[in-house]
Amino acid sequence: MRKVSVSLPEELTAAVRDRVGPGAFSQYVTEAVARRLELDLLAELAEQLETEHGPVPEAALADAGAAWPDAE
Repeated sequence: MRKVSVSLPEELTAAVRDRVGPGAFSQYVTEAVARRLELDLLAELAEQLETEHGPVPEAALADAGAAWPDAE
């Protein structure tokens, strides 16, 4: 693991410390960054797939919505 320094707004730092305590701050930030990276990579993949294959047809989106009504 490599130690890095980042600047965060005071209120954000306080909110994280209140939530996880001082001992888990780095882990919390690491998990947040990893999650953001996953989302960025998924967005890039979706863009690439749409470029290659076109947008997902509305009927397919409707079918997926019906199959998983609790999904956002």
